Amino acid sequence: PPPPPPPPPPPAARPPPAPGDAVTDSAQLIWQVRGVARLDDGRIAVLSMGNHRLFLFEPSGELSRVIGGRGEGPGEFARPQQLLYLPPDTLVVWDYWFAPASYFDIDGRLLGERTIDLRRMMEAAPGTNAESTLFPLPDGSMVVVAGNEFPSATPPQGFVRGPSSEFIRVDDSYSARSLGSWEGLEIWVPPGQSDVPGFPTLMVESHLASGGDLPSIYISNGDRDEIHQFSLGGDLIRVIRRTNGPVPATQAAQEAWESAFVAFWSRFGDLEEELGMSTDQFFAGMPLRDAFPPVAGLVVDTEGFLWVREWSASEAGMPDQWSVFGADGRWLGVIRALPDLMLCHRFLAPCWIDREFLLAVRRDELGIERVEGYRIRRGVG
Repeated sequence: PPPPPPPPPPPAARPPPAPGDAVTDSAQLIWQVRGVARLDDGRIAVLSMGNHRLFLFEPSGELSRVIGGRGEGPGEFARPQQLLYLPPDTLVVWDYWFAPASYFDIDGRLLGERTIDLRRMMEAAPGTNAESTLFPLPDGSMVVVAGNEFPSATPPQGFVRGPSSEFIRVDDSYSARSLGSWEGLEIWVPPGQSDVPGFPTLMVESHLASGGDLPSIYISNGDRDEIHQFSLGGDLIRVIRRTNGPVPATQAAQEAWESAFVAFWSRFGDLEEELGMSTDQFFAGMPLRDAFPPVAGLVVDTEGFLWVREWSASEAGMPDQWSVFGADGRWLGVIRALPDLMLCHRFLAPCWIDREFLLAVRRDELGIERVEGYRIRRGVG
């Protein structure tokens, strides 16, 4: 028989698209995603910290626009942290170290920048610095986190909650308003020697979300059945609570959670090498909780409804349902959640919820990120 034909030549290397250019190559990898949003025209905005760019995708998944790039010039990013969509036509990217926030239209044009005076912010919010966590708000103000550093000494064995930190709203005139002190991230300090002083397990921490037609700020410390609702100006409006009791932490649920925990963190590398011990040693001595944390995450959708991520009695090993509340604090019902350990975690797996879709950043077994969309059937069941 004749010999097989030679393989086709490899495709010629192409330079990356310039910021703002329209592109048609959909084979673009995104990683370290820090924000997603669904625009009014149906396109999906994805902010990639790893690529220092904001990508716009058509509903078909085709990449249509690249915004930004690595650098310190206008419209460039050093380490982009937050994405804010201001409907119908403005996208805002907040950068690392309180660098200027960049405002773009949905065609990729830079509209302007907002410079943040770090010295004035630190004076207005004592305890903050250039690396403080920030939460941008719809009106251009921000909530910054003051304090919350673990002591340098290794904590004693057991579950240890991080020191409380103050959440402070700072507006564009650098007027500050405290939203109270909230506990830090909980870690598990295992018995024996380890290269790490502790490791987050159930991700018990204080959560913040904002949004709505008359925007509200919602904060919960995660381990108490209450969510504080503030006005955008910082006034406490109400405390929201569920009337159901805590969800018992059974042995079966604990074992399912351990499996999910190991599977998730192993996607980032050798977990046992990171822990400095085997996972069996890490879990040894971990007491079984009486109940799971009542609040595992907060999201405000584009309609102004508050979604509270919760554990159910299913023994799934992860938070697997949402309680949905109206802007008036009324509980409206429960929606089943995706089976994902870190679903909608603000930094590890950001998400977006509007009237029609939930967009979620998820990872496969190799740790590769992807953005998935799930249709919401409202008023069904």
